[in-house]
Amino acid sequence: MNTRTRTVGTFAALTLTLALTACSSGDSSDQSDAQPSATAPAASTSPSASPKGASHYDSAQDIADALTAAGLNASKLQEQTEENYITKVGGTAYDLTVTDQAGKTAPGTTGINMFPNPEALAAWIPLSKSFGGVAVTGDTWAVSLPTKSKTARDDSKRLAPKVAEALGGTVQQ
Repeated sequence: MNTRTRTVGTFAALTLTLALTACSSGDSSDQSDAQPSATAPAASTSPSASPKGASHYDSAQDIADALTAAGLNASKLQEQTEENYITKVGGTAYDLTVTDQAGKTAPGTTGINMFPNPEALAAWIPLSKSFGGVAVTGDTWAVSLPTKSKTARDDSKRLAPKVAEALGGTVQQ
């Protein structure tokens, strides 16, 4: 129960920070309130975030196409319609399956998360890690690999470096 309370508290703090950062305007009185959020951009350039110069993709389909071009098997994208962290920060999430083993079904669903800015992605990374996630991140995108079973987690840990190489991203786990 304590871990769950801590996780919920962390999520609430991240959501509040993102909401406060997104609410700044050109009014000078708002600028003084925006000072605490000045540390958010630094998080996106830290070693745990995406590398400077990470590959940029304009759409989830571009990411799926890059995976396919690298020899991985990526299924058709399905946009997620339920509200989640990604949609709350203004991003879009998609589901697909990804495997590197021809003819073998991937053990779980992969997500492609398109974030509105690097700060939203940087806030998502520790959240994903706190849930035991395995992901590959770029400038404003993340490929979140399946971890709901031991088989899926093991496969995701094996597959993550290949996805990172194909997309020019960084493994997060």
